Amino acid sequence: MDSDRAVSDDVRSGADAPACVLVTDSRGDVVWTSPEATRVFDDAREPVAEDEIVRRVLGMVDDGTGSTQRDGPHEVTVTAADGAQYDLAVTATTLADGDGGTVYHCRRTDAMSVPLDRVLSRVTDGVIALDTEWRYTYVNDAAEALLGTPESELLGDVIWERFPSTAGSELQRAFEAAIETNEPVSLEWQWPRTEGWYEIRAFPSETGLSMYVQDITEKKARTEALRDERDLTEQLLQSTPVGIAVHKPDGTFVRLNERAEEILDIDREELVGTPLEEQMWDAMGPDGQPFPDEEFPFNVARRTGEQTMGTEMQLRTAAGERTWVSVSATPVKADDGRVERIVVAFEDISEQKQYQQELEESETLFRAVFEGTLDALILADDDGTYLEVNEAACELFGRDEDELVGHNVAEFAPPGYDVEAAWAAFLEQGTLEGEFPVVQPDGETRMADFAATANVRPGQHISALRDITERKAAERELEAQRNELERLNRINELIRETNQVVAAATDRETIEAAVCGVFAESDSYPVAATCNVAVDGTVDIEHIAGLSVDAFETVCAAGEETVESAIVTAAMEGEAAVVTGLSDPERHSAALRAATTGHDISAIGAIPILYDGLVSGVLTVGATDDEAFSDRELEVFVELGQILGAAIDAVETKRLLHASVFLELDIGVRSATEPLVAMSAHLDGPVSLKSVVPAADGRYLLYVDVGSLDTDTFEGVAADTECVDAVRALADEPRRLFEVRVTDAPVVDALLDAGGRIRGATFEHGTGRFTVDVMLDTDVRAYLDQVKQAGHDVTLLTKREVERATPRTWSVTDGSDGLTERQRTVLEAAYRSGYFDWPRRRTTGEELADSLDIASSTLHQHLRVATGKVLDEYFSLPSSLRE
Repeated sequence: MDSDRAVSDDVRSGADAPACVLVTDSRGDVVWTSPEATRVFDDAREPVAEDEIVRRVLGMVDDGTGSTQRDGPHEVTVTAADGAQYDLAVTATTLADGDGGTVYHCRRTDAMSVPLDRVLSRVTDGVIALDTEWRYTYVNDAAEALLGTPESELLGDVIWERFPSTAGSELQRAFEAAIETNEPVSLEWQWPRTEGWYEIRAFPSETGLSMYVQDITEKKARTEALRDERDLTEQLLQSTPVGIAVHKPDGTFVRLNERAEEILDIDREELVGTPLEEQMWDAMGPDGQPFPDEEFPFNVARRTGEQTMGTEMQLRTAAGERTWVSVSATPVKADDGRVERIVVAFEDISEQKQYQQELEESETLFRAVFEGTLDALILADDDGTYLEVNEAACELFGRDEDELVGHNVAEFAPPGYDVEAAWAAFLEQGTLEGEFPVVQPDGETRMADFAATANVRPGQHISALRDITERKAAERELEAQRNELERLNRINELIRETNQVVAAATDRETIEAAVCGVFAESDSYPVAATCNVAVDGTVDIEHIAGLSVDAFETVCAAGEETVESAIVTAAMEGEAAVVTGLSDPERHSAALRAATTGHDISAIGAIPILYDGLVSGVLTVGATDDEAFSDRELEVFVELGQILGAAIDAVETKRLLHASVFLELDIGVRSATEPLVAMSAHLDGPVSLKSVVPAADGRYLLYVDVGSLDTDTFEGVAADTECVDAVRALADEPRRLFEVRVTDAPVVDALLDAGGRIRGATFEHGTGRFTVDVMLDTDVRAYLDQVKQAGHDVTLLTKREVERATPRTWSVTDGSDGLTERQRTVLEAAYRSGYFDWPRRRTTGEELADSLDIASSTLHQHLRVATGKVLDEYFSLPSSLRE
């Protein structure tokens, strides 16, 4: 074929100008153009085949008789629309198949021309040339990309050998047919190698075959998707429960689905092709009046070009029956905005209308009840989201209506309340009654009694709630008071038993063991123990009943909120500490629950054993009732701890007074808060404490020997020392003695309160050394720990057993007729300050009264009474004991 030969020759020759191929039919209309036509013909409009310049160029080559001149190329000058001119060389070849078609080869010959190879390299479609042996002779850049192989590797290779998947394929058969018939071929072919689709136009010539290849994979995919979409649309059209009618803009029915046929009760074949206006549907509006023609959905969509939805009307069917339908109309527009089709969808809503009427009647009655009742009524959906609430519900929840509607029931339940499970059970059972805690915005929880019924409307469920908070609170308070009263009665009984035991006890061990036994034998407090706490927080169990020591230690140490911590708190801070809910997994660890399992312990209280502000131990009690340690009960337990502290102090003091053998402790003190320690840091010599006399309100009279220290210096240092209230010189020879009144002496306090008797002390260079007697069986470490817990830096220097002179068998502090604490203080202060010295008193009555901060008359009254009691006691003894 000559034209094909020209094309292939030009492809192989690499001509120097951009070129293109145009093919016309017998009438001279262009039926095909190569991609480079728009480049050859500047400013040619798309499609190129319809461009006036192209037609004019082809007309220049025609000889005017309808036949094409073949003695080209013909030189043609073209004037573009903008006036620019360019030259073309046009060669025309008549197709040999006799159909009258012509192939035009057009090449630019003006100065703007560029080499053909460069032109073809920029062509977006692949251009490939094969010789008569099917060998590659040319491959442009686009073809290289399609084949995935550079031209240099392809030139000279046989296509069937280079790409075996083409051998024997539809492609090979088409190419061979083109060569055999000398006619161009075109086909769409999927290459197995890439699985892509390609449109191929091949032109045979004497030198082989030239082809244009275009990747149409995406185009095929779009076509396939469009076909699938049409199939799906057809399926949807026939399966939808909605009637659908498609109209032309003039109203003519184009098609209807089966559901439309059923709703309208007419053969759809009778409607197709007929105009909508000719159908007498006798449409009526919701108000019972004829439906206005201009508001008919089809007319609205046609007039406005916009979709209209859900227009309700009554239609008369072919059978004469009236049916309610909901009608929508959607215009389908062309690319230029013209309405091409109008799709009308209509749904039979007759049953809905009937149901709606019945529902409205029911709703009227429901609304009267809903708004008029005094109980809180709530309407919720399947998820528990509130749809409607009445005024009583707003009051119960403490919220406005808009704060309830749209919110879920779970939002108003307390943490831990399994709303999801309760709601699921309710929906399954259909009804549910019970109590529901309502959390108000301020955090207050109101308890409501409720009764709920499911599906009072489809998917809607009603709950009636009544506030019973006050009633429940009254019930709980009454129950709590009853239980507390019972526990208080039991505690008082135990305290009476404890008092009886304490009254007969002669030592601390007996008191503690007896108290633990009394509690452990009760039904309410099966475990009791007394403990001491070292300054480092170590807990030592002294006595225990109701539980083994090992088991109690396990209970103390288990869990994060340990019982041991409560004991340490009671000892260190002097306040009762309670651990409750021992069986509650949400409050305590598995370790603590496991430790208390089997011992019937629900709560543990740690009660400080207190006397005069000093903790001497901790009474730890395990209770069966989780609410055993209410405020009132805890007050009673604290009083019990104070009773035990006073009893222990009394027996320890009594033992100390009657003892003849003691442990004498030398204790080093470094405490700037102790007045004499602080003063010694500013004095040039030692100071000795001879006696300590407790005064009122926590004050002390300290009788001090300052040796040879200057009196003025001592008095000046004392005046500058905190807590020193007054200093009075008692003697100057042979040693200087002073009475120092202090408002606080914390170390002295601690040593005495821990159960010691101060025999003396020395102070020098900011340190002190106290000599203290304690009972022979005293736990020295526990004694020192008590002092350290008061916040003092003390160290045991020496410890030795000493024997003191056996005191007489009478005591001015025994019995109801013994000295009171005030009388003893006055008598001892008078003695220590030299009030009884003769012939020259070191202290007058006025001075002594001033030191004790009492009136002189009060002083003399106490002295007379105290002296009388001592003398009465003395003269009541046998004469042998007076010696």
